[in-house]
Parts: sequence; C-alpha cells; structure tokens
Amino acid sequence: MLLLSMLLSNQTGKSSEVILKDVDSLLYVDTDVLFLRPVDDIWKLLRQFNSTQLAAMAPEHEIPKIGWYSRFARHPFYGSAGVNSGVMLMNLTRIRSTQFKNSMISTGLAWEDMLYPLYQKYKNAITWGDQDLLNIIFYFNPECLYVFPCQWNYRPDHCMYGSNCREAEREGVSVLHGNRGVYHDEKQPTFKALYEAIRDFPFQDNLFQSMYYPLQLKFLETVHTLCGRIPQVFLKQIEKTMKRAYEKHVIIHVGPNQMH
Repeated sequence: MLLLSMLLSNQTGKSSEVILKDVDSLLYVDTDVLFLRPVDDIWKLLRQFNSTQLAAMAPEHEIPKIGWYSRFARHPFYGSAGVNSGVMLMNLTRIRSTQFKNSMISTGLAWEDMLYPLYQKYKNAITWGDQDLLNIIFYFNPECLYVFPCQWNYRPDHCMYGSNCREAEREGVSVLHGNRGVYHDEKQPTFKALYEAIRDFPFQDNLFQSMYYPLQLKFLETVHTLCGRIPQVFLKQIEKTMKRAYEKHVIIHVGPNQMH
C-alpha cells in the first residue's frame, strides 16, 4: 500500500507483518535524488540523534508563507511548514520499540498497527501519500524527529523564488532532489544541467575536465533563471569532492625517512 509500510511492515488490509527485523538503520531517498558528496556523510547525522529521535528529514520549505503545507494542507503537519520525505534517515530499532501518539486512540500505537488506520482516517485529505502520513505522525510526535538542514534535500523550491536555503549558500548543496520532473524538462535548467553532467560523466575520466568544466559552461546558459544565478551553491560540494579525490590519488605523501 505505502512506502511507510514497505519500510517496516508488510500490510495487507488490516493485518500486518513486521519485516526488516534485523535492520538497525535505513537511508531512504527518492529516485530523483543525486548525491553531490559522499553518501557516508549523511549517515553520520544518525549520531546527532538525541535519545527520543528516530527519524530525520528536511523541512518542506524554509519560508512557511509560501510553503505548500502552510497554505494548502487539510491535515496536521510537522512544524510551521511540514517536512519532505525525499531524503529520510530512519532508526528502525527505535521505530520498532516506540508507541506513537496519534489522533485515533488515547494510548500509543506501534508503527505497524498505526499506518493502516491512519491512512483510512486521512485518505481523503492527503495529497502527497507517504509524505503526508509522515507529517501527521510527527505532528503528534515531534520529539521523535530530527530535522536536518535543507542542503541535504535541496529542491527547486529553494531557489526558484529566490535563494532561501542558507545552509546551501554556506556549505553548498549536499543532496540534490530534482522533484517536479526538473531533470527532464526545461523549467529549471540548472537542475537539468547538473543531472546531465553526472549522467554523462565517464567515471574513468578526469573529474575536472569531464564534469566540472563542462558543468560550468552549461551553468552559463542558465543565468536567466533565479537558480542559475547562484552556481556556487551547486558547485561547492563538487569542488570539495574533487579536492579530496586529488589529495587521495595525486599528492604523494612523503614519509619521515624521506624528509631532508
């Protein structure tokens, strides 16, 4: 029925069977997500969870007054602007042992017992499927959610109305989320340019010559868009990755017995 149930429980009608019984933690990403830095880096965010947090997502929007949930949602949602499930860390061990507060009964419910009734209650109000259900869950259980910065789930919304992700401006985009089909149409040419550069990169070639330099040239063609006016936001983490690759494979580290 839902990604939520696939992640932890196999639900058929009103019955459920817990799966992934021995998996401690999980990183879920949508199929339109690109990592601009090593995937290991996002796994490290699990260490920042406090004792009650069991999942992590980024805000749906940085500015509530122009966000989707704050304007259109017909159901409860997390915080002032909701959260986006395109990139999600989950501590399944904690999820399996938690009783979740909910809007259906006064006592807590286990994850696998909550999903189907929650879906039945809100199915006529939800638009974005699993993401809406997650927002409802964490509305009632805010202490269970770790909210990571927008640089880890950077979408067109973060620049198409003007740059509004400060973490990406400072650190660069870590994970690019090309929702709205922007990798395959002309609505956000900056996103499409980055997708095509990674898609066409021959991984045995030089990173600078075969990806970074062509990408810079492509970005010059996108300066007429708001996203295209901030190319450094998209390039900063790629630059750091190139530097690490250069230092690892090119620089010769001289041992103490070779020093003069």
